[in-house]
Amino acid sequence: MELTEYMPVEKWVELQDELHERFQLNADVMGKDGKRLSGNTWGNELCREIRGDAKGFGSICAPAGQLFLKMMQDSAEPFSEECDAGMMRISVPIVKDGEFLGAVGGCGLIPEDGEIDEFTVDMMSDLDAERITHMAAKVSVASEARVKEIQDFIQKKLAAIIK
Repeated sequence: MELTEYMPVEKWVELQDELHERFQLNADVMGKDGKRLSGNTWGNELCREIRGDAKGFGSICAPAGQLFLKMMQDSAEPFSEECDAGMMRISVPIVKDGEFLGAVGGCGLIPEDGEIDEFTVDMMSDLDAERITHMAAKVSVASEARVKEIQDFIQKKLAAIIK
């Protein structure tokens, strides 16, 4: 089964946009192959810059994406995990009758007890250190309660879609 068998891409994009607007994160809907159904939403400038930087993307985003995909495929449970930059990925895997169909979630928030690892971003990208500091200061923080709220919101939406 594919996610588009439950609703068209346009409706998944609406859910993605709603997540982005409501929770200020880099929201996405991914198919079972780990690829986004449609583009990016940007919750912060730092993520956009890291992803747009070939070295940053290859060193931070790509490895994190592979790890998160493996975590999504291996568990039917929502999770949050940090990338090397210190921002977290919040994800709710979509599993129907034991089959992994994809995931809904997003990244680009700082855990309440964490911080952006500016040194790592500087070393693993070609971004300017002062610019990293400037952008890092604008990244939103999410408490454990906020993470749970995001996951609950996604699960409620998915329960109405995946029947």
